[in-house]
Amino acid sequence: MSNTLLSDAFQRYSEAIAGGMGCSDAARSLRESPPPQAAAEVSTCTIKVSSPSNSPSLNVDTDESYDLSIGEDGSCKITATTEFGVIHALESLSHLAGESCSIENAPIKISDMPRFAYRGLMIDSARHFLPVHFIEHIIDTMAASKLNVLHWHISDTESFPSGSDLFPELAEKGAYSYPDASYSVQDLKGIVSYAYNRGIRVMPEWDVPGHGSWGKGKPEVTILDGSCSNTLDPTNPDVYTFLHSFLTEMADIFPDANLFLGGDEVDTSCFTSSPTVSKWMDDNSIEDGVALQSYFWQQVTAQVMPGLNKTLGVWMADDGIPYPEDLPEGSFGNVWQSQSMMPTVIDRGADVVLSGPWYLDQQQPGGFQTYALQAIWQGMYQVEPFDGLSESQQGSVLGGEACMWAEGVNAMDFDAIAVTKAAAVAERLWAEQTVVDVDDAQDRLMEHVCRLNMRGVAAEAIAQNFCLSDVL
Repeated sequence: MSNTLLSDAFQRYSEAIAGGMGCSDAARSLRESPPPQAAAEVSTCTIKVSSPSNSPSLNVDTDESYDLSIGEDGSCKITATTEFGVIHALESLSHLAGESCSIENAPIKISDMPRFAYRGLMIDSARHFLPVHFIEHIIDTMAASKLNVLHWHISDTESFPSGSDLFPELAEKGAYSYPDASYSVQDLKGIVSYAYNRGIRVMPEWDVPGHGSWGKGKPEVTILDGSCSNTLDPTNPDVYTFLHSFLTEMADIFPDANLFLGGDEVDTSCFTSSPTVSKWMDDNSIEDGVALQSYFWQQVTAQVMPGLNKTLGVWMADDGIPYPEDLPEGSFGNVWQSQSMMPTVIDRGADVVLSGPWYLDQQQPGGFQTYALQAIWQGMYQVEPFDGLSESQQGSVLGGEACMWAEGVNAMDFDAIAVTKAAAVAERLWAEQTVVDVDDAQDRLMEHVCRLNMRGVAAEAIAQNFCLSDVL
C-alpha cells in the first residue's frame, strides 16, 4: 500500500482489532464461545479509493462516505472516494470486530456517509493546560465517534500557552508555567499532523478583543488606562498590524480553512473606563461600546483577514454580536446560547454552527432537565439542528459541535465528563435526520462506551451493564 495515510491507518486499526484489550486472551476467556453466527476473524481487507491522492485535502467539502462489505470468511472490502472515507470505514470495521475479534452476523454490507460536514469538539487549554499527549488522546476518542473538527480554544484570560516564533513573549509571559505548560510551534504542527492522519481538522481559536491574555506578553496592544488589562484596544492601529502578523504565522501552522476569533462576552466597561478610549470614541462619533465592537470587527475585516485565506468564525450570542454585516463575506457564527438565534444569524448573512445545547460542562444543557447525570446525553441526542429553520435556511447550517469548557475540567476528569456525551452529539451529527429513537441510541451508546473503555478511555457509563473492562 503506497499511500502513507492509508498505510498508517491500516496498521493502526489492525493493531486496534487484533492487539487491543478486546482481543486479549483474558478477554476471550470471559466471552461466550463461540459467539452467535460468528464468521472467521478478519483476515484480509481490500481497499479501493476512487480519487486517490498522496496528500488529500481535508476540508468542509471532503467526501467522507464509504462502502464496507464483510464476507462470511472474514474478508472485507472497502470502497471510498477519498482516503478519509476509508479511515471511517476502518473505524466501523474495528467497531464490528474489535469486541469479539470476529465478525458476527456476516455477511454484512454498509453504505455510510455523514449528514453534516462539520462535526466538532471544542477543547479549552487555557483554563487548564492539556499536555500534547492528552490532546492526541482526545483526537483518538474523536476518531472513534467520527467527529472531524477539533475546535481548539488555545488561550483565554487565564493563560496564553500558544507558542510563536514571531512573538515568543506571548507564551513566555502568558503561560501558566513556561515552557512546561505551553505549546511550541513544533507541538502545534505535531497536533495538526496527528489529527489529519485520523481525518480530523484542527481549527484554532484566539479570542478577540476580550477573553484574552494578550496583555501579559504584549501589553502595548491592550487598553492601558482602564479597568481591563487584557482587552485589546480597538482604537489602537497597532492592534490590527500585530494581529495580522501573528495570525499570518498561525495560518501557516494551522492549514485548516477556518480561523476562529471568538468575539463573545466583551465587557464594554473596559472601553468606557479608559479615558484614552473614551476620548477617541467621542472624537470619532462612536456612541457606545457596542458601536466600538462593530468598528473593531470592521477593521479586522479590512486589515487583518486579507491575505490569510481563511474563513472567519466567531461566537454568536443572543445579542447578535459580532454583527454578521461587520464580518468578511462567508463568515460563520457559532450559536452558543439559544438555538432559536439560528434563523436570525442566517438571515443576516452568516452560516451557522450549533453548540448551545451541547455544552458538556452544563447540568441542564439546552434547558434539558434530568435527575441523573448519566442521562444528560439524552437531551443532547434529542436536539435537532434544523428545528425552527425554513428549508432554505437549513442550507446554511454547517453542522455542530460539543463544547468542553475547562473551568472545572482537566486531563484527570476530561474523559468521564466529555467523551460519552460528545459521542451522543457525534451520532446526531452523523446519522440521518430520521434516526431519533433514544432507546435504540442507548443500546448503541452503551456498547460504544464499553468499546472506549476497552481502549483505555474513561468514558462515562450511562446505564447498568457489564463490560469486560470492568474485570480486565
